[in-house]
Amino acid sequence: MQDLPAHRAAGEIGMVFQHPGHQIVMENTLQELVFGMENLGFSSELMRRRAAETTAYLGLEKVLSRPTESLSGGQKQLLNLASVLALRPRLLLLDEPTGHLDPVAAVRFLHTVKRLNEETGMTVIFTEHRLEEAYPLADRVLVMNQGKLCFNGLPREGVRWMKESGPGHRDLIPAIPSLILQTGGSEGGALPLTVKEGRKWLQERENLPFLSFSDPPRRASSFSPRQPLLSLRRVDFRYAEETVLKQTTFDIFTGECVAIFGGNGSGKSTLLKVMAGLLPPNTGSIRYRGRKWTRRVSRERIRRIGYLPQNPESYFLHETVEAELQAASRQAGEERRERCREVISGFSLTPFLSRHPHDLSGGEMQKVALACLLLRDLELLLLDEPTKGVDPECKSLFSRLLKSFAEQGKTVVLTTHDVEFAAVTATRCSLLFDGEILASGTVGSFFRENDFYTTAVYRMTRDTGVPEAVTVEEAVRLWQGQSGRSVLS
Repeated sequence: MQDLPAHRAAGEIGMVFQHPGHQIVMENTLQELVFGMENLGFSSELMRRRAAETTAYLGLEKVLSRPTESLSGGQKQLLNLASVLALRPRLLLLDEPTGHLDPVAAVRFLHTVKRLNEETGMTVIFTEHRLEEAYPLADRVLVMNQGKLCFNGLPREGVRWMKESGPGHRDLIPAIPSLILQTGGSEGGALPLTVKEGRKWLQERENLPFLSFSDPPRRASSFSPRQPLLSLRRVDFRYAEETVLKQTTFDIFTGECVAIFGGNGSGKSTLLKVMAGLLPPNTGSIRYRGRKWTRRVSRERIRRIGYLPQNPESYFLHETVEAELQAASRQAGEERRERCREVISGFSLTPFLSRHPHDLSGGEMQKVALACLLLRDLELLLLDEPTKGVDPECKSLFSRLLKSFAEQGKTVVLTTHDVEFAAVTATRCSLLFDGEILASGTVGSFFRENDFYTTAVYRMTRDTGVPEAVTVEEAVRLWQGQSGRSVLS
C-alpha cells in the first residue's frame, strides 16, 4: 500500500466512516458531493453527470442546496456514500453503512452497492450489524472476534458455523435462518437466507400441524386512558424556514417502551429533543405529569428524564470511562455504588475504564452512554438510535435492560431504524412522517399493517397459510408442540 501513489489510492479505494460527521468537510451539500471529484481533476461535465446519477440512486435531490450541518445523521451518511460512489472506486470499504439509514433507504443502498459490484466489478468490503438485508447479498462472510478472524467462507456455511460455535456467535445469525434452525427444519436442501427462500420453504411444508393459528401472547403495554406521563399537543417546530414538526400530538404513558420510526430527515431526533425540553416548540404545548413546562417543572425534568443523543460523543464530559460512570453515580449511597459495579460487569466495561470515551468504537460508546443513564434515578429515557453500531449480543443486552426498566414502572421512548430490535423490545410503535405521527399501535398490529417497516419474520410468514409471527421467538413458540418438540423436525 505504501507504494501506491496517493492520487491513485484516492480514486480507486473509497471508504465511508462509521460516524457521518467525521467525514464531511464542506458547508454545502452539493459542494461536499463534488469535493472528491474536484480534487481528482474530473471535468465539469463528468462531475455534473456523476452528481445527478448518484443523488438519484440515493434519493438526495431535495437536500443538495442545504447546509451540511442541517442534515440528519442518515442524510449525512447518504451524502458520504454518494461522495464516494461518485468516484466509482474499484474497492469500496464501508464501516456500518446502514447504521443511520431508515429501512427503505438501507435496502435501496445495499441493492445499489450489490448492483455496482455485479455490473462494474467493484469489490465491496463492509462491516454490518443489521444482517437481515445485508447478509444474503454477500459472496463471502468473515467473522471477527477479539481482533482475530474466526471464520472465512460462504454465507450458508457461516450460519452453520455460528450455530455450532457457541452462544457468542449464535446471536450473529440473521432472523430467517435462525428461525429455521431453531425449529429444526434445516435438514435436507439449502438453508434459506432470504425472505423469498423462507417463504418457498414454508409453502413446501404448508400441511404441517402447526400448534396454533392465534396471535402469540406479548408483554402487555401500559397504554391506557390514564393521565399521560408526557404529552405533546399541536406542537410545531421550525429550523429557520424549514418546518420539522407539524401540529404533532403525542402521549407517552408510564411503563411503556415506545419505538418511533420514520425516514431520514422526518424529524425523529427533533421530536426527542422537544420531549426532553432541549428545543422549545414554536407553537403548541408540552405537559409533564399534567403540568405545563415551567422553571420548576424543568428542574424536575432534568432530574427525572434522561436523553441520549444520536451521536454519543456529545454526551461525554470526562477524560475516562471510569470518571463518566462515577459522575453518573455521584451522590449515591452504597447501594448505588454496588449498582455501578453491576453495570460495569453487565456491560463488560472493565477493559474500557481507563480509556477516553472518544477513543472507543461507536458501539462501545453507545454501551457506556446507556450504562451512565441507567445508573441515574430516572423515570423516562429518551434514546436516539440506541442500537446504532451495536453488535447483536449487545442489542440483546439493551433489549433486556430496557424491558426491565419499563417493567419497573418507568418509561422508554426511542427512535430507531432497527425493526428487529423494536419488535422484541417495544410495547408500542409509532411512525413519524413529514412532521406528523401518522400511525401508532401495539407492536403486533403496527408491524402487520406495514410492508417495509416490518420484520423479516413477518414478511416470511404472512399469507403463507401458517401462523403469522413478528419475531423469531413468537414463531418458535407457535411452531412447537406442547412437549417442546419441533413440529418441523
